Amino acid sequence: MTILQDIKAGAIPAHLTVDQVYDLTAAGVFAENEKFELIDGEIVPMAAAKADWHAVMTSRLTRRLVRALPDELRLFVEPSVTLSPVRLLEPDLAVWEKGELPRQVRGPDLLLVIEVADSSLGYDLRVKAPLYAEHGVPDYWVVDAVRQTIRTHRAPVDGRYTDVDEHEADQPVAALLAGVTIRLADLD
Repeated sequence: MTILQDIKAGAIPAHLTVDQVYDLTAAGVFAENEKFELIDGEIVPMAAAKADWHAVMTSRLTRRLVRALPDELRLFVEPSVTLSPVRLLEPDLAVWEKGELPRQVRGPDLLLVIEVADSSLGYDLRVKAPLYAEHGVPDYWVVDAVRQTIRTHRAPVDGRYTDVDEHEADQPVAALLAGVTIRLADLD
């Protein structure tokens, strides 16, 4: 059965907290590799398989970021990030300080969050951007793997980003993190 079928059958509550998700995972109800996010207590299924361009771009960004980050920061690939008791998101890439555990990290702790979009562009821009802004994520990027662009979202105020810009593949994009600049055309 799928998660949605389990909910419909009453095997899983229709609304959950992040703690309940972790408890259900520990109990074996959810597999650790199940793909979903929790938005306002509701399970939102995610694609089980990533498209080719998504996987390639994520790999390229990972390689570049690992090389560029200072020792006191860490890059996490598809971490489960708790924004509130009823919001658990899984960005493609996230950077935060070394030593902090994923379950303890909150919005302002996330120094850079990157969503790589292939088919999820609208969702990443219309649904996730306001959630990250509401929780104070200072630097949110949506990388369009097909069009080869980076849309940066910065300066969150009252649940929206007040500084949004789009960059073409040949334009360098500097993260708010010192020393981290990405130019999509240079990624290999």
